[in-house]
Amino acid sequence: MAGVTTVPELARLLRQLRRRDARQRGAAELTYRELAAKTGWSHGIVGQYFAGRTLPPTDRFDTLIRLLGATAAEQGALATARDRVEEHRRRSAERGDGSATGARVAGVIPRQLPAAVRHFAGRSAELDALTRGLDQQAVVVATIDGTAGIGKTALAVYWARQVADRFPDGQLYANMRGFDATGSPLTPSEAVRGFLDALDVAPGRIPDSIDAQVGMYRSLLAGLRMLLVFDNARDAEQVRPLLPGSPGCLVVVTSRTRLTSLVTAAGAQPLTLDLLSTADARELLVRRLGPARVAAEPHAVTEIITWCARLPLALSVVASRAATHPGFPLAALAFELRNPRGGLDALAGGDPATDVRAAFSWSYRQLPADAARLFRLLGLHPGPDIGTAAAASLAGIPASQVRELLTELARAHLVTEHAPGRFSFHALLRAYATELVYGADSADERRSAVRRLRAYGTSAGG
Repeated sequence: MAGVTTVPELARLLRQLRRRDARQRGAAELTYRELAAKTGWSHGIVGQYFAGRTLPPTDRFDTLIRLLGATAAEQGALATARDRVEEHRRRSAERGDGSATGARVAGVIPRQLPAAVRHFAGRSAELDALTRGLDQQAVVVATIDGTAGIGKTALAVYWARQVADRFPDGQLYANMRGFDATGSPLTPSEAVRGFLDALDVAPGRIPDSIDAQVGMYRSLLAGLRMLLVFDNARDAEQVRPLLPGSPGCLVVVTSRTRLTSLVTAAGAQPLTLDLLSTADARELLVRRLGPARVAAEPHAVTEIITWCARLPLALSVVASRAATHPGFPLAALAFELRNPRGGLDALAGGDPATDVRAAFSWSYRQLPADAARLFRLLGLHPGPDIGTAAAASLAGIPASQVRELLTELARAHLVTEHAPGRFSFHALLRAYATELVYGADSADERRSAVRRLRAYGTSAGG
C-alpha cells in the first residue's frame, strides 16, 4: 500500500478486498447494486469507485473498506493510502503538470445547485425518463423545454438533487438569463469565468480570450464526474461553448425554446414539459395547503385548477395567496380568477419572477415583429384551435408565411401544434394574447382581422 499514489491504484486495492471478502464468505463477490443497497449510495457511483474513475470521500472510503472485511490494521493503512492519493492530486494540480487528470485543489468540490422546490408535485414520468437515460449511460446532454411557468427549473433542480451523489466531483449551476426581467442574457464568457472561479482557478491564471477560457474549463472537467445545469438558456448557441469536451459529465439545459440543434449535433435527449395533469395539479395544492383544506372545498379546487390552466406557476401563485390568508375561502380565490375584471391580475405574484403576465412577456418580447403580431391576433380567434389557412386569413398574409410564423411561435412554446397543422394555446396564454391585441392593435385592425376570419369561415366551412 505504501506505493499507492493514484486513484486507479487505490481502486485496485478495493477490488482485491472484494475478491478476498468473497473467498472468505464462500460466495460470489458483492455486486455494485448489493453494495449500493447496503450503503444507500447509487450503484453508479459505487462502480466509479471500483473502476478508479472517482476518489471516494473519506467517510465513504472508510465505510466501503469495513463492508469489504478490512481488519483494523488494514483500515488504518488503507486510510493513509487514500489520504496520500488525495495529497498527490493536490500537488499535481498546484504544479499544473497534468499528472492528475482533471484534478482540482483538494477539498474544492463545487455544490452550486439551488434548493429544490419544497412542494414539488407530479412529473414522475419525466423524472423516470431523465434517470433512465443516466442509468443507461446513454445521455451526456439532456434538454428540458416548455412554455413559461411550466416548471422547467423546478424539475431540473429537483432531479439534479436526486442524482447528485452520482457526481462526486461536484455540481455546477448557472442561470443563463435567456428569458429574464433584466433582459440581459449571461454570455458564455461570463458563465465560464464563473465556473473557473468555482473550480478554484486563481484570477491571475484565467486567460483573456474566451477560446482559452473554454479550453481551460474543459481541461479541468476532463476525467471528472460532474453534473452541470444550464438553466433558462435563450438558445443552443448560448450554451454550446459550455459543453464539456469529454465524457463523464452530464449536462442539463432548460429553455423556453426547443434546442433542436443540440439534439442534432450533440445527441441531446429532449424532454418537453406539458401542463400538469388534473391529479398532479391537485396534489400541488395539497402539498402547499394541506389535504384538509383542499378536501373541504372540492368544487373551488376544481375551479382553481381550471382557471389556472394546470400551469404550475399560476397554481403556485394562487396557493401562496391562500397560504398567506388561511381564513380566505378557496371559493373566493376561484371567484377572483373567473371574474372577467380580474384576469391575469389575479395571478400577479408580487415580483416579476412570480408574476404570470411578466413570465409570458419575456417570451413575447423575444419574438420578431410579424410573429408577435400573429400571436396577438390569435387572441381574437374564438375556437379551441386554429388551422394554418384560418390563421393566414386572420393575419391577412399568405399561408406559406403564416406557417413559418406558427412554427416560430411553437418553437417558443407560445402555441402548441397538437395535431399536424392545428395550433392551440392554453387559457392563460389566450388571455395574455387578448390583452395584447386590445392594447397594441387599433380597433380598425381588430375589426379587419375578424372580418377576414369570418369570410374564411363562410367560404371554407371552418
